[in-house]
Amino acid sequence: MIQIDFKPFPKLETERLLLRAIELSDVDDLFEILSDPVVAENDYFYPVDSKEKAISFIERYHRELENNEEITWGIILKENQKLIGTFCLGSFDKDAKRAEIGYAISQEQWGKGYATEATKQILSYGFKNLKLNRIEATITPGNDSSVKVLEKSGFEREGLVRQRDLLKGKLVDGIIMGMLASEFME
Repeated sequence: MIQIDFKPFPKLETERLLLRAIELSDVDDLFEILSDPVVAENDYFYPVDSKEKAISFIERYHRELENNEEITWGIILKENQKLIGTFCLGSFDKDAKRAEIGYAISQEQWGKGYATEATKQILSYGFKNLKLNRIEATITPGNDSSVKVLEKSGFEREGLVRQRDLLKGKLVDGIIMGMLASEFME
């Protein structure tokens, strides 16, 4: 069984990115990301229409962290300290040593390799620090960019689960992708 405790908050770093806690001072950047209908299209949330709703996301991130349920990092560009996305690790099964990842990146930052860079760093943290055996993701069919990010990061496409999730009032299929600790290479 794994022990989940995120105190102190694990700050991670890559060549171009900082992964750190999302704070109230990030609300403008977070609102920009979460209010974009294209970013929200394949995710559980509807585009937010106010900064107050973006603040409620930040409060939820902190609550989930406090309860050791999920950890959500802000993806920060080192060059200008701008929040360009979020990355979470959650849905922990402590006995099976398993967790699920998810992310959202600002549309203007798509295609620059940031999601892959962040994914590889989170994989390293999950396998080395948390001693997970398996990290998985569920992708909505049609979200080909996320499938490519995960494949570049070493995930295997394992199958399709029919009507797995309720997404904005509609049951949708899920492409299951996973990686085992034994398959992870830095």
